[in-house]
Amino acid sequence: MTDDATSNKAPRKRPSIRETATDMQSSARRVFGSAREAAEHARTVAREAAKEVASMASETAKSAAELANESARNAITRASKSAQIVAQLAEDGAKMTAQLANDTAKAASQMAREVAMQMAQAYLRKSTITLPLPESLINKQMRNLADRHASVDYLAVYCGDDRVTVAIDGHHNRLIYTIEMKFDVLECKVSRNTQYIRVRQVDESLDAQFRQTNFVANWATKQVGRGMFFVANRLPTKSPVNQILQDIPGVEREGPRLWRINLQETDLGDLLQNRYWMVEKLSNLTEFASLPGLSTLIDSQELLMQLVNQFEIRDMRVRPGRLELLVGITPA
Repeated sequence: MTDDATSNKAPRKRPSIRETATDMQSSARRVFGSAREAAEHARTVAREAAKEVASMASETAKSAAELANESARNAITRASKSAQIVAQLAEDGAKMTAQLANDTAKAASQMAREVAMQMAQAYLRKSTITLPLPESLINKQMRNLADRHASVDYLAVYCGDDRVTVAIDGHHNRLIYTIEMKFDVLECKVSRNTQYIRVRQVDESLDAQFRQTNFVANWATKQVGRGMFFVANRLPTKSPVNQILQDIPGVEREGPRLWRINLQETDLGDLLQNRYWMVEKLSNLTEFASLPGLSTLIDSQELLMQLVNQFEIRDMRVRPGRLELLVGITPA
């Protein structure tokens, strides 16, 4: 049976070389096709993955940029606010420093002025300073007297060395005249309750002429007038000079050619009580050393007036071109 079975099976045909090559070629094509499809699929997947990655990267970069921009804005905002705060603090600090410096300077200046005032007051309680009252102020005040007399056109006072000269220009109808009187100052007494000058008349003269009259007539008028004026003032009767002086308020006759002038009753008394000219003279006083503290007080008119209002005139002297007033402060 074995032989018969074996003999009944058909022998297997071996493929030819061509068939084998064809099969191999077909298999290769199948493998190549599968590989190409796999490559295409891989490329597609790669492209999609790349897009996803790119998209993710873009979103991530955008988010990062937004975060960065937000952080930057926040940082800038914080920096700006910090700079504003620092600037405000610096400005406030500068203002505070300036205010403190200003307040300190004011306090120091005020303290210096108070000390200067105390120094000046302490000095003037024990000593005096001299203030000059010039002729110009005296004559400005004395012209009030001339204005009250219709026949007096002009009045002037001239100061010498313990000598006072009074010149009066007046008129009577067509006659115009100038009377000049000279006095030696015997005593000046000036205190809180008493202010007077005692003088002695030492000379007088008259110069008179008529308006619209020729030279010869006026020369004769002058000569006769001088002689008569000289004689009239030496008679025991009421002389022209006596008449003139006794018509002035505050002037009293003490004896022959002796006069006492109560300054408080004259226009000059008002000038002695006027403190404004004292402030002016005090501010122009060149010798600051004569009054301690004056160099500090001199910059303030208010403080000078405060000091001058405490002055009392303790003495007075007649000097060329001025009256010299010795002033001080009453001890407390």
